[in-house]
Order: sequence, then structure tokens, then C-alpha cells
Amino acid sequence: MVRRVILLSALCALAVGLASCGQSKVEDTADPVAKTATAPPASDAKESPSYRIALVMKAGSNPFFAAMEAGAVEAGKELGVEVLPRTITDESQDQQQIDIVDAMIVDQVDAILIAPANSKSLVQPLLRAQEAGIPIINVDNRLDGAAMEQAGLKLLAYIGADNEAGGLLAGRHLCELLGGAGKVAMLEGRRGVDNAEARKRGFEAACAENPDIQIVVSEAADWELQIAQDKFAGIMVAHPEIQGLFCANDNMALGALAAMDEAGKLADIKVVSYDNIQAAQDAIKAGRLAATIEQNPGQMGAEAVRAAVAHLNGEAVEAEILVALEVITAESLAD
Repeated sequence: MVRRVILLSALCALAVGLASCGQSKVEDTADPVAKTATAPPASDAKESPSYRIALVMKAGSNPFFAAMEAGAVEAGKELGVEVLPRTITDESQDQQQIDIVDAMIVDQVDAILIAPANSKSLVQPLLRAQEAGIPIINVDNRLDGAAMEQAGLKLLAYIGADNEAGGLLAGRHLCELLGGAGKVAMLEGRRGVDNAEARKRGFEAACAENPDIQIVVSEAADWELQIAQDKFAGIMVAHPEIQGLFCANDNMALGALAAMDEAGKLADIKVVSYDNIQAAQDAIKAGRLAATIEQNPGQMGAEAVRAAVAHLNGEAVEAEILVALEVITAESLAD
């Protein structure tokens, strides 16, 4: 208890410092705790203590996390608890997430649900939350297991998708579209981040199942549309023979499609991506994108809130909850 008081005192001093450090820490806010989308208890909410649960996500500009937030907020309404969504300006801003976590510790939330921007750098701030008695649920992108073990960080649960299985599904679908033969490329997410590496492994495994499929280039585009557009424009010049492309998220696919459009190569390259955001569905319906992988971010957010509330109410929680994966095509969207 003494340790917790000392920790909270130190973090309070940190929070005061953060409030005076300019206006760019969190998207559309003056400090890491300013953006609050609370969910008032619904009239038919279950009787539960009024818990306050922080949902700390990656870039708020990515529709994937908007869907995660919507699912979490809706579950909060159903359970009569307050959900506090927080996002960062883009998925490379590790320090912004660290600042948010520290601010949530100072605010003494009842639980932290974290979709980490970096699988390793968030371990130490989450350890501070653990030492303050706050349970932690890892959502979507897994924290690094070795870093957690070394630090002594214990998660309440992991809720997300099997990203390697998703990459395998995407790769198999692309290989099938190419008839099991051809030269392909990959636009990776942020290297070193668990979900990016897992999707890459899955895609590579799918291609390895097809001896006549060759991965000629794989570059990181850090989940960003504009980076992907620029990278793939260069890739097409260096490798005009490419017939297929896997993008580890839909944002990067949209960027690659823009580059293909400018180069007049939309009809020449089959593209499969990952996340099933609305813009990807629109691209599939328009015949620009071949397929995307659905991994149900809304369900992730909802399940994370339910698990947190169950734990806080003294109930047992499964250590891992995996959501379903699905290949989304024009045919499935027409159903």
C-alpha cells in the first residue's frame, strides 16, 4: 500500500508536468486525459458498481479503432460502467500512449484495456499500473512475452485475433487468385510490433505452400496510407512484374491502390488486405480490392469491457479470448 501511495504521488507530479507541455500529446486534446467519450448508464443497464475503465488504443484516425471504441462503449452502457476511450495521433507515437497510461494511473481508473502501439515500450508503464493495483487487459496487438516476463508484468487477459492465422488466410486467398503461380509483394505494418510480425509470418507461410509463388519484395509502410502509396509507387517501378500484393492493413491497401491507379495498373495486380474497414468494403464492391480479412474490432472492445467488469466483480476470466476471422470478398458482401 505504501508503494502504491508513493507511486501515485510521483505520477501526480508527472501529470502536472504533462499538462504544461504543449498541445500535441493526444489527438484533438490539450493533454492525455482530455479526450473522454464516456458512456452514460443505459436505462436497462445491469446492476454493477460504477467502474471506470480506460480503453487505450492506437491511432484514432484508423476506422478499425473507431469500431473497437464503439463496441467497448456499447458494452459499457449495457453493464452500467464508464468507458474512457483514448487514442494517439498516429500508430508510431509510443510516448503518447505511455503518457496516457501514466495519466490513467494518476486518475485511478479501475482497469486499463490496452491496444499497444509498441509491443515492448508499453510494458514498463503498464507495470506501473499493475503496481498501482490496476488490472490490465491486452487487446488486439499482443505485448511482447519476453519483455513482460522480464519485467514481471501479469496480464488479466488477452483479447484479439490470431494474426498469424489471419495472414495465412490472406496469403492463401491471394495465391488462389493467382492460380498458385506468380510474383507477389507485401506491405508490412510497423516492424517489431507483434501483430505486424504475425501477419507477415502467416503470409509467408501461405506463399511457401505454393512453390510457384515468389515474394519479390516486402517493405514496411507502418500502417499508414500515404507511406504505403509512396512505397508501392517505387516498388512498381523497381518490380513491374508484380502480380499480387498483400497489405497488412486496409489503410496501406488504400494507399497502394491509389499508387496503382496513378500508374494505370489497377487491372494488373490483385490486392488482399486486412481489417475490413468500410473504405475497404467500398473498394471491394468497386472491383479495386480483391479481399480483406475481418477480425471484428467491435467484438474485441466489447469482450474486453465485459472481461474487466467480470474480474472487478470477482468472477473468473479466461486468459485468452480470440475473435473469429473471415475472408471478405465481393461475394460475401453481396450475401
